[in-house]
Amino acid sequence: MTKHDKVCDSQRITMLIEKKIKSIIIISLLLIEVFVWTVTPGAPWTLGIIGGPDGPTAIIGGADGPTSIILLGPGGSKVIIGSNDEPIQDNGGKGNPLGEAPGQGPKEQPDGKTEEPPGKKGFEDYPPAGDEARERALLEAEEKGLLILVNKVNPVDRNYRPDDLVEIQYYAPGRSEETRYMRAEAAEAFHRLVEAAAAEGYEIRMTTAYRSYDFQKILFDNYAAREGEERANTYSARPGQSEHQTGLAADVSSPVVDWQLSNAYGETEEGKWLAANAHRFGFIIRFPKGKEDITGYQYEPWHIRYVGLTAAKEIYEYNLTLEEFLLFNGIE
Repeated sequence: MTKHDKVCDSQRITMLIEKKIKSIIIISLLLIEVFVWTVTPGAPWTLGIIGGPDGPTAIIGGADGPTSIILLGPGGSKVIIGSNDEPIQDNGGKGNPLGEAPGQGPKEQPDGKTEEPPGKKGFEDYPPAGDEARERALLEAEEKGLLILVNKVNPVDRNYRPDDLVEIQYYAPGRSEETRYMRAEAAEAFHRLVEAAAAEGYEIRMTTAYRSYDFQKILFDNYAAREGEERANTYSARPGQSEHQTGLAADVSSPVVDWQLSNAYGETEEGKWLAANAHRFGFIIRFPKGKEDITGYQYEPWHIRYVGLTAAKEIYEYNLTLEEFLLFNGIE
């Protein structure tokens, strides 16, 4: 037997051991589930186990919906949504980042049918299966780069700049001309959003959209010098980690808050309209309240991100973040 053959055999043995470990983990998890359900009715249950390149992923749920997503692998388990110490807070829910808040479930109508509140569809039905039109739409969005994930662990190159940037028509007064651009499809959708809001009596304008790597560096460095890097990193992205560099994100505001970016915007009529209608134009509220542990940033009711109509509708209806949406649909 050659040295190469010995190495190959060793690799095969290692792979077999890893597979057995994964199988043992899955079986153990299911046995624990059955035991817990028997002893403690209503205790957390396993919603499902999804295969992946890094090992099986267990989605742990409960009576009110999923509470954790745990990546299982030969190197141990890693909680990627939720916490072993304390649950993620939802918008009014407790320990339930994906389900319904208490008292906000489906309402029964006089005809006996139920009406799902916006953004609160049952997670057990997600993602939809067997919808070819949906699959084609998501594939097209992915090919166009509309579903690109940019965050603290997924940076873009310093020299990345979309080649289809166009100037936004509706922008707030006194803003930098350099940041008045978005990718063509996102810009067109943004114009429709602004015009639809205006038709209902709401004035919404872009304050900043595309930002280059160098522009973002200046911005972050100024915040860090003023409040320290740790604090700045909760609300401002480091250069290369900002969605604004993709040309798909925009910060918006209105005269009612003097064109400022603040959490108070979410309580204004304009902010409420934006949260309830952005998905109709392919946008999402990128950093929603109660999802800070997933997105890595504080709640920003003014920051919208273009992902296309199909993805935006599902993210809104199922109360997802972009990170969750991509994970559940196997999009990298």
